[in-house]
Amino acid sequence: MLGPLLFLLYVNDIANVLPGENVKLFADDTNLFILGTDSCVLNQKCNDCLDILHQWFVANRLHMNLEKTNMMVFPSTKAKDISVKLNDKYIENVHYCRYLGILIDDMLTWSQHINAIYSKLMKYIGIFYKIRNKLPHIKK
Repeated sequence: MLGPLLFLLYVNDIANVLPGENVKLFADDTNLFILGTDSCVLNQKCNDCLDILHQWFVANRLHMNLEKTNMMVFPSTKAKDISVKLNDKYIENVHYCRYLGILIDDMLTWSQHINAIYSKLMKYIGIFYKIRNKLPHIKK
């Protein structure tokens, strides 16, 4: 029980590393939200912020998992103008990702999230359908 609390105290100052930027922490996930209208400025800002975050991780003896690190650009039509890399490795631009249990897509259509919920519901409906005769019937 003390482990999560100590971890939170350990990473609590990560938001101070990038003043003016929107850094969100949830458990061991770190999310960085960067805003901008000019693609060139935004591209440079993304690379600079990621480099600063990486330096903070190294200084605090933490590891940024580049395999799980990705980016998403809103609107997705601007994605071709943004190229983010760290240690000569390009960060994957994804069309949807999970954020706090919700699948968000780059067009904000919610279609990925709706499809995921639909699939889960269909699985459980199938299970209930198969065991329907084994459940007690409740009369109103």
